[in-house]
Amino acid sequence: MLIDLIVGAVIVAAAIYGWGAGLGRALPVAGFAAGAVLGSRLPVLVGTKLESSSALLIALPAALVVGGIVGALAERLAPSAERLVRRLGPVDGLAGALLVGASAAVAAWALAPAVSQGRVIRDGVRRSEVLARFDAVLTPAGPSPGSQSRASDLPQSAERRPRAPVRAPGLRSIPAVKRADRSLVKIVITRCNGAYQGSGWIAGHGVVVTNAHVVTTAKKVVVTREGKGASLPATVIWFDGIHDLALLRVPRLGAAPGLPLVDDPRPQTRGFSLGFPSGSEAVRRARLQRTTTQLKLPTEKLENNAGVSLTMKERLVAVFRGVNGPGGSGGPIIDRRGRVLATVFAGIPRKFVFEGITNGVTLAVPNRIVRSAIRRARGRVRVPACGAPPLQPTAKESIAARNA
Repeated sequence: MLIDLIVGAVIVAAAIYGWGAGLGRALPVAGFAAGAVLGSRLPVLVGTKLESSSALLIALPAALVVGGIVGALAERLAPSAERLVRRLGPVDGLAGALLVGASAAVAAWALAPAVSQGRVIRDGVRRSEVLARFDAVLTPAGPSPGSQSRASDLPQSAERRPRAPVRAPGLRSIPAVKRADRSLVKIVITRCNGAYQGSGWIAGHGVVVTNAHVVTTAKKVVVTREGKGASLPATVIWFDGIHDLALLRVPRLGAAPGLPLVDDPRPQTRGFSLGFPSGSEAVRRARLQRTTTQLKLPTEKLENNAGVSLTMKERLVAVFRGVNGPGGSGGPIIDRRGRVLATVFAGIPRKFVFEGITNGVTLAVPNRIVRSAIRRARGRVRVPACGAPPLQPTAKESIAARNA
């Protein structure tokens, strides 16, 4: 609350200054803010995460230096801007207020992850509602704090206990994420060779969406809402090994709210990936790149691959920027209105380059496939037995499956 008041007061004060200064004199301030944003991102360029303890030592000096340089350049342009807006009157003041106020807001957002390393204000920064809203709107185009994990989701089982994922501060307080949280479930499976865990989301009417590789060879499946509370028995009612999709019937979910699906998500739509990587709930930023049948990948390796396709021959896949973590399989990727964009099934690590993205991507089941499965699912279905081979579908079989 105190951090929100401070940030709000700084923005208001900056806007008042901008009104009095006008557009011409506001340009150097805006230039400094823009440079500060660029400088504060220097830790990412040198390989240091913005949440790391050393980020503050790099980010603040870099922000001041780069901000000073860009501000000086903007000051050179100020006389020309003043001549241009000399006759605008109140419009000049309004432009100055908007420019300086927005600059203060962006600068606060850019510095927040590094400043939050200070022990005195860490909790306040991470609980800030204002900064959380900025976090949702100002999602960076490249890798961002908390959005990446080094682990690939598909080739690893939950039993390996990978290192805990990095989480972006404040994302769970975003209203769309809060609403989607109520429809998020953790899935625990008992198999012939041990217990495993994955993620899923409620589609409504007691139906849960997850991945085929999460429930394959399962002898027992239970779900818990939001990863806590009572374990509810579940039955597999759909198993699609080609698209790595499964549906569960969970009668005791009753009238639990289901998440709506976006009809035709557009490329570059931003949102959030929800799930339980490493067993703990995490929210990461996500951005849809495109939905394609032309993804070229080497054959995946998966310990529990019974009845699941490990190839991408003509398979319809939604590709998102950012890597999901082990245990996040089956979780939803939602947009800023809380609607499902796609369902996670794999994370491809940084060594894989996709259309210029070198820091990894998440692969997801498109809504078209999920919607068709929900419409066609009936009663209980068998899952592959332990030791069953993985699927090796031909291109023709993949095309037939997605057009069913």
